Amino acid sequence: MLESPKRFAEQPAATSIKAHKSRIAIFCTFFVHGCAFGTWSSLIPMIKARLSISDSQFGWSLFMIVAGSLFAMLASRSLIARFGSRRVVRVSAPLLLATVVLATLTHVPFLFALVLLVLGMAGNSMDVAMNAQAVEAERSSDKALMSSFHAMWSLGGLTGAVLGGLLVKNAGSSFGALIAALLLSTLFEANQGKLLAAGPRQGGTVARPLSAKWLLIVTGFLAGVCMSTDAAVRDWSPLYLTGNLALDVGYSGLGYGAFASSMAICRLAGDRVRTFIGEKQLLTISACLAIVGLAIVAFASVSVVALSGFALLGIGVANIFPTLLSMAGRRGDASGIVVVFATGYIIALAAAPSFGTLAEATSLANIYLLLAAMFMLAGTASIRIANRF
Repeated sequence: MLESPKRFAEQPAATSIKAHKSRIAIFCTFFVHGCAFGTWSSLIPMIKARLSISDSQFGWSLFMIVAGSLFAMLASRSLIARFGSRRVVRVSAPLLLATVVLATLTHVPFLFALVLLVLGMAGNSMDVAMNAQAVEAERSSDKALMSSFHAMWSLGGLTGAVLGGLLVKNAGSSFGALIAALLLSTLFEANQGKLLAAGPRQGGTVARPLSAKWLLIVTGFLAGVCMSTDAAVRDWSPLYLTGNLALDVGYSGLGYGAFASSMAICRLAGDRVRTFIGEKQLLTISACLAIVGLAIVAFASVSVVALSGFALLGIGVANIFPTLLSMAGRRGDASGIVVVFATGYIIALAAAPSFGTLAEATSLANIYLLLAAMFMLAGTASIRIANRF
């Protein structure tokens, strides 16, 4: 029996509605992930005070998050190839939310470190899998979407930090974390069934030629510089603003606030800009803005100028990382994303101790000059190979 013209017309519409629902589900997944880590950051002071451990001991405990992330990164490529990104997200998201709550209930430092190990594993597995979902959504829609997904992550992080802080202040760390986890679980469960059914790939992971791997590694180098920049602004800007520029301690978070807010806003427009000017031009302009922003921060003599530099830095960094992941996804799906993440983490881990050493030997301002030099090197290399993706 022949299909009616009306039914043929309905099929594209149904496909479009399904794709739209899938994109909403991915948006929610990015928001939940960002909000979970934003909530976690608001819990840190109370957890540290309850455990009664030194800064050094707490620092080693936090390193377990990194260790868990690295372990998950090694396994996520095979897990996604075997089970599909949707199933990995479905398992890792509830586990991430549960570990955030468990971290507030643990009173023994050793058990706390184990919880953070699992938190790092769950968080990174979800991170890689949801970015694989984003790559698949972008590919199927044939238009730029990655920056919008990462904008939701940024908004989630800001929301988690603010609302998490309010919940903790008014309900206590454990109960506040539980309320936040329940709210995020409800949002996730309402949408997880609409995630893209990108199933396991037959035959496991696909081998890539050596040249393709090097392209991904170079791309990961710039991703690592972006990760290092985020960490440097988050961890060192409060000390720089209060110690070097005499800003009141109560306003020490304004540097990261200016950086994160401008990043979130610019990511909302990032996909349209990438479509209009192209990836190579976007990376070029973004890297230049980041370098100028870092220079303004480093040479600022008053806090207002430094804050404007942090805001410009956020504008520059905003769309680099999403663009790099989109490029990597075209080269190797989830496996390409894993290579970029892994390289980025290695760069960020190598840079982290050098920041402290450089600051102690010279000045905090030189941290941002070092990052500017790293952006020049990594940005130039990535821009030169952008057309090969």
